[in-house]
Amino acid sequence: MEKEVYKISGNDAANYEEHLGPLIFEPSARALLPHIAGLPASAVLELACGSGRLTRHLREAFPPPATLTATDINPDMLELAQQLPDNDAIIFQLADAQQLPFSDASFDLVVNQFGLMFLPDKQGGVNEAFRVLKPGGHFAFTTWDQTAAMPLFKLLIDEIIIPVFSGEDTSRFHTPFALHEPGQLGHYLQQAGFTTTHIIPLKYKGQATSPQQLVTSYFLQHPLGRQVKEKAPASFDTIARQLEQRLIQQFGPGAFEFELSAWAGIGQK
Repeated sequence: MEKEVYKISGNDAANYEEHLGPLIFEPSARALLPHIAGLPASAVLELACGSGRLTRHLREAFPPPATLTATDINPDMLELAQQLPDNDAIIFQLADAQQLPFSDASFDLVVNQFGLMFLPDKQGGVNEAFRVLKPGGHFAFTTWDQTAAMPLFKLLIDEIIIPVFSGEDTSRFHTPFALHEPGQLGHYLQQAGFTTTHIIPLKYKGQATSPQQLVTSYFLQHPLGRQVKEKAPASFDTIARQLEQRLIQQFGPGAFEFELSAWAGIGQK
């Protein structure tokens, strides 16, 4: 049986870019970039490019004549990425990171920002990155830290969302944060055959214009809120107000910064 990757489509893809893009994925791209921008690469492959937040930075860091191929398994996300400025200098292609449609030793650098957690076959995804790399090439990826390391996500996931689903399996809410053990990340790289590996903690900040922006981005216009509405429709508005009040208590009523924590894995073939 083929192992399917988590997919984002339709309005969820547009909301992902509009709301989560500037909140968490733009600062995340900027946090990763210094660790890879100096690597020698004439052919770069991005896996799970999403709406293209990191893609744009990769194009700037590795300008032509270096080639940049941006891939995603989600057609709607890839369509958003194709709206980037100077998109004619980027090759866009639908691809499953677990079964890449590229020949062995095709790229000098493979990058995957926050995609590994969603692969059913995580080791297979790392193995594929290794396969398509040229000897001496690098694979760089990021995964989120655990929710307990980030006050915003501890509040949102652990204290607001999960209690609504008490008594059932809530592990799905921690899927984005499930790969937070550096030893496990290093093991994936070593098992794939990378001879040099580094696991680097990334600590940086996101910025929100207001608590209401977070409520909109992570509840009203997010699959989390939709699941709450399906589970407890009569409580949906109350939970939204509760989230806003908890955010105000924790971060204040106006614009605020919040801590983000991730891991970067870098392996050399």
